[in-house]
Amino acid sequence: MNQRHHRHAWVRQRSRLAQAVGLGLVALIATAGCTGPVRSDGVYASKAAATAEAAASAVETAQLAVQEAAAGELFGRSLAQTLAEAASDAGDAQATFDAIQPPDRRSKVLRGQLDRLLTPAASVLADLRIAARWGDTAALPRLAAPLPKLAEEFQRFEEACR
Repeated sequence: MNQRHHRHAWVRQRSRLAQAVGLGLVALIATAGCTGPVRSDGVYASKAAATAEAAASAVETAQLAVQEAAAGELFGRSLAQTLAEAASDAGDAQATFDAIQPPDRRSKVLRGQLDRLLTPAASVLADLRIAARWGDTAALPRLAAPLPKLAEEFQRFEEACR
């Protein structure tokens, strides 16, 4: 019975992680759909908001994975894969946004503000991915400590852009 309960909990937890990763991918695809020059700061701000949303999703996925690992519910390859996908999603969102040329000075300032969030988020997510691949799960909570603040900052940024 205990083993059956553990298996059921594991399946539920994997389902939640898959949903979180899926939402991140949807946001990333929406962001990646149209790159290149934009004609107005409104369109640029909209793309910045979508990028912040995609990055926040990656950060939240990593947070959930670390919480599940700390609870003994996620480990090994699944943990490493989840964190690798979160890091990849954030990096892809940043690369896609960075490929868009800001149409004016105001947009350039917005770009700098978002990059000041994206860069540390990508770094933290990469550190988590590496620790998970090395099997250093004890380091994950310490490495993940900046994620809640980053998630809040992404959300504030996104709301300010909309």
